[in-house]
Amino acid sequence: MEGFRIRPLAEADIERVVLAAGGRRAHLDADARELRGADFVLGDVVIELKALDEEGFEKPDRQRKLAALFAQHESGRPVIVVDRERLPETDQRAYDRIVEGPIKSAIKSARGQLAQSRIEIGETRHSVVMLVNNGYTALDHDELLALAERRARNDSSEIDGVIVAGCYFHSDGFDANFFWPMHYIPIRSQAVPTVFEALHAAWDILAEEAMTELVIKGHGALAHKGPVVDLAFEVDEVTFVKPSPPMGRKSDFFVRGRPRSDSSGLTHCPPVAQTYPRLSLADWTRMRKLLHQAPGLCDSFEAWLKQEQTAAEAAVPLQPFVTVPVTAAAWKAWAKAELRSANFTTLTTYAALQFELRARKLLAAAVEQTVSALRPTRYILALTEEIGQDRANDVSHLAVIDETDGGFRVEPILEDVRMFHEYALVLACAYAQARSVEAVLWRKDQTYGWV
Repeated sequence: MEGFRIRPLAEADIERVVLAAGGRRAHLDADARELRGADFVLGDVVIELKALDEEGFEKPDRQRKLAALFAQHESGRPVIVVDRERLPETDQRAYDRIVEGPIKSAIKSARGQLAQSRIEIGETRHSVVMLVNNGYTALDHDELLALAERRARNDSSEIDGVIVAGCYFHSDGFDANFFWPMHYIPIRSQAVPTVFEALHAAWDILAEEAMTELVIKGHGALAHKGPVVDLAFEVDEVTFVKPSPPMGRKSDFFVRGRPRSDSSGLTHCPPVAQTYPRLSLADWTRMRKLLHQAPGLCDSFEAWLKQEQTAAEAAVPLQPFVTVPVTAAAWKAWAKAELRSANFTTLTTYAALQFELRARKLLAAAVEQTVSALRPTRYILALTEEIGQDRANDVSHLAVIDETDGGFRVEPILEDVRMFHEYALVLACAYAQARSVEAVLWRKDQTYGWV
């Protein structure tokens, strides 16, 4: 999904922008100074540059705090989406306090530097912090704007405004989108400095030149910044995912949806059932003769049924127990055609093959559950929440849906299982046979999907 990389913004890039807008370095002796000052002067505005270079969600302490915050609301889920909007209002403020650490530190540091330069450069009247998001991809531009404004208002009465800018790169391996926003947030005055218009124009020129360079010759050895991707971390065996923002519209190239990675390690569908031949008393008696009283058939029909019950009790949720109707005549014809030996293993193999044939028919007939489509009155529903760019983080749910007589009754089978759509659909076909249900429907929740 990455395709190519770009170089992150450097201080030299911002200096070019300020100089092009008519500004200058605040202190030519910055490297030799004992007292730290701000970086630039533009008109009567002192500007201190602060780049957010690190990915804030990679800090273990921040991960633990986020995990504790979200897990209390979604206990039992194997994968939890880190989305501020999923939290109640009080915890949204707690979320802000957790993620704003780098912004808070930047503004606190800038405050003293701006004050020092204002003392030394008498013609300046305004103090502005410029935040450039170089690497904190967990925050999009709008989130960063809101946090920067809140921190500047709460932490300093000496900052007149905050400039928030960045280059956001999104790609699906074929299409690439670049977003170069720059906004000014008034803090102590509602007026936007007149010099900001020139600064914004110079910023747009930088963006155009950087994109032209990328297309013509690439960014060379400095190109180590990839596109915005999912941010995932694990705490107490639960995976927390901050999905990459969608690219805006469906891909014209990937007509079946943008490609997603799969870190599950699955190369084929795991077994989805424990099958057992279901024999009538008459067929059990015939099979005993055909299989020469094979031990697996037990010494009595009652013992055979008890063995079935024992096997059923040992079944697990991801491999439900399914009894498969078998007749002695059908097994005999199959064994003859397939040149199979007369033993208990061929009986269980035949039952498993009959299960697979039925599962394939159910799978081929499975359709999406929609409002307008005709639906059977009773069916298994496989609902999958697609989460981000990695199929291994998807969560699925299975249920029996009964719409008899215009009702809508739901009998949950499995909830909050870490499983992608195709796996869930095959498992639904197994449960359809286990529950004697004749149809399977599916639905995808792509609220957090990579679309």
